Amino acid sequence: MSAGLHSFRLLSLKGLAFRMSSTPSSSFISSSLQHLGSVDPPVEIIWTSHPLWPVPSSRALSQRKLNISVLDSSFNPPTVAHCALANTRRPRHADSSDEYDGKLLLLSVRNADKQLKPGDATYTQRIEMMIQLAEDLRDADSHGNGSNDNIAVAIIDEPTFVGKSRLLQIFLKERLRSISSSLTPEVDLTFILGFDTLERLFALKYYDASEDKMFKALRGFFSQSDGDGSCVACARRNTSSYPHTSIPSPNSASETNSLSQTISNFLASSALPSSCISIIDIGEDVWSVSSSDVREGVGKESGATEKSSGEGGFSKGGRRQWREMVPEHVRRYIIEHDLYK
Repeated sequence: MSAGLHSFRLLSLKGLAFRMSSTPSSSFISSSLQHLGSVDPPVEIIWTSHPLWPVPSSRALSQRKLNISVLDSSFNPPTVAHCALANTRRPRHADSSDEYDGKLLLLSVRNADKQLKPGDATYTQRIEMMIQLAEDLRDADSHGNGSNDNIAVAIIDEPTFVGKSRLLQIFLKERLRSISSSLTPEVDLTFILGFDTLERLFALKYYDASEDKMFKALRGFFSQSDGDGSCVACARRNTSSYPHTSIPSPNSASETNSLSQTISNFLASSALPSSCISIIDIGEDVWSVSSSDVREGVGKESGATEKSSGEGGFSKGGRRQWREMVPEHVRRYIIEHDLYK
């Protein structure tokens, strides 16, 4: 492991190698990606809003349980939907504050479904855009003392949510011990998901097509007594369609029944509360925005610019559209780095 990565992993109160809140160079990010497979657990923090993350900077070190939200995505690019997901509050059934203690933007370099395609942003570029997203989140925090001021950007070499939960628990416990040898608070992780991702979490094909294997793996993810105790907060696709359900519904009735039944069977067989899976609303203006819409919009703008610049505007997906689909700092990055053309 390089000296830079070693100092990153051994971050402590006694000596900081550098200010984590400063923007890392592209070469540092590339080096972190290259060395990710050689560290155990394979998790690396690339950027934090302050050196003591995940401990809130406004609070003294304590043994109180830390509640961390995890937004895991491909970020190709980050959109206003990502921003809305990251800004969601803790579910109403939460035991205390409706704010998370901290937030984590996470990129898996070994996604179970997605491989890099021609024209995609590289992992280094995505991480740099994640940092820009974090800056957008901090700018939107008018008080400057909320969970948007306690945010980190990290990478992980693990394709499944079950595996990510386990590795993050190990990593965060190590990190908290490095901050203070006497600091051993429990960490509760809430994974913020879109509906499509929830479908994949409960898809048999990721568990050797075995319901028994899937339920066993998911018990390790959700169970407080003998697992990680992680939770899921899922954004419903349409904020007006499913007003009082504990499980989000997809577009068709058959899909609704299938997923709902699978989740109900799992919770019942595992003696887990329905609060393990919560529903969140992110607003009708952003819930349908996707990264692919942005990529398509940038491409259409580029093509339209080459053909003509005097037709009085662009069609759907053009300049007036895609730039509204991404936060300000991310928009600047896409333009400056000439992405998705």
